[in-house]
Amino acid sequence: MSLSNDLQALLEPASHDQSQPTQTQRLQPAVPRGWESGVRYEPGGSMVVTAPPAEQPPAGEADWRERVEEMGLAIPDGFRVRLAEARHDPAAWHRDAEGEDAVTRAVWRCRYVIEPAASAWLSTGDVDALVRDALRRRRKPRTVLDAAQRALIVVYADAQAGKVGRDGGTRELVARVADRFDKLDDHVRDLKALGRGPTAAYWLDAGDCVENVENTAQQAHTNDLTMTEMVRVHRRITFEGLDRLAGRFDRVVAATCGSNHGRVRRNREAVGPPSDDWGIEVLSQIADAYARNEDAYGHVSFVMPERWRESVSLDVAGTIVGLAHGHQYARPDKAVDWWRGQTFGRQPIADADILITGHFHHWRAQQVGNGRLWLQAPTLDNGSDWYTARSGEVSASGLMVFSVGPDGWDDLRLL
Repeated sequence: MSLSNDLQALLEPASHDQSQPTQTQRLQPAVPRGWESGVRYEPGGSMVVTAPPAEQPPAGEADWRERVEEMGLAIPDGFRVRLAEARHDPAAWHRDAEGEDAVTRAVWRCRYVIEPAASAWLSTGDVDALVRDALRRRRKPRTVLDAAQRALIVVYADAQAGKVGRDGGTRELVARVADRFDKLDDHVRDLKALGRGPTAAYWLDAGDCVENVENTAQQAHTNDLTMTEMVRVHRRITFEGLDRLAGRFDRVVAATCGSNHGRVRRNREAVGPPSDDWGIEVLSQIADAYARNEDAYGHVSFVMPERWRESVSLDVAGTIVGLAHGHQYARPDKAVDWWRGQTFGRQPIADADILITGHFHHWRAQQVGNGRLWLQAPTLDNGSDWYTARSGEVSASGLMVFSVGPDGWDDLRLL
């Protein structure tokens, strides 16, 4: 066919068969942009379905499912159809038959989501019932825990025997400690009455057991004890505390760590390794004395730092508890950073779940990392007047105690 003939054919009217619209074309309304029928697959496995327009509004989940399946889509097991959007279009136009003018007829345009079926109790009524039943449930009988799985931890920190301050001197210190020991007896009885009485106990001395005479120049004029008297007072207080625990528990562990006031010094400078510490020496003396009477004290053991270490860790009923004095960092806010560095350095407290420190004479607790706990123990001394003069803060004295069991720590109190 020549080019002119091709052009002539294009200009001639189409035949009847070619121009006749199909039934589908006659009934197809104008479709707004974005509402074309189809399926969009989402990354999570759900599908967004835009259905063809319908003259009747969506009636319910069975109707939604039927409209989706009419598009040839199979709904997988465990999935449901949810109506996501429905719009009423009152001006959709149709050409019902050949040669007729376009007419308008209202239609409904709907989008559905095929998604994993939600939990059956997500309806409002079921949620109400869930909460009601949970709160009104009958409590299960409390199971009796194996006492060997629970341990009491007693933290004795910063007594600084020999120090004189706003709260007195040695006489007041001994009376304060004796009062705390009486409260410790009451606490043990309370735990047993509650069904949480442990049979293992840990005595953790967090350091600064004596004031010393070489830390500062003023100590020569403010202390009321000599160096040997300080050591003697601390030794006798520790004997009393451990004797009370040894008489009540089948297993007792005593531990301590090096500290700045406990360190052996000359002209304010530390001499010897970190283990050259009066607190560590006193605990060594008590360990020697207990070893002389295995019948009475054979169930008491002792843990002290290695010669060049300042901290220790103990396995307490499955929880790793670390003990350090806290003088290794300048401010209490730096405790967690120091602990993190010790972990990286694979030091004794690297794997500790709970870290106990003293030195800063106030109580603080902070959860850090993934389930770790830092406990800053309160002081037992006669007051830090220099710190009060500088900051205005006054620390309250106390003996920190808590328990450790299969579910972690609990029963934290300041006595």
